[in-house]
Amino acid sequence: MGLTQKQIQERTGIPQPTVSKIGLGRVRDVMSRHYVALLTAYEQQVKADVPGAAQAPAPFTWPRTK
Repeated sequence: MGLTQKQIQERTGIPQPTVSKIGLGRVRDVMSRHYVALLTAYEQQVKADVPGAAQAPAPFTWPRTK
């Protein structure tokens, strides 16, 4: 994501040593709360990096049939 481990800690609340272990693959099973926090931080970073991605897409509606 182009973030330092410290920045990931600040965005997710996951301690930096744990971020390091996850990044190095030294954690066999990432706790669900950490997984959700990392996923949320990733999604926020992607939205910040992609022009126009911050806008929500129009909701899907089924085509009307008469």
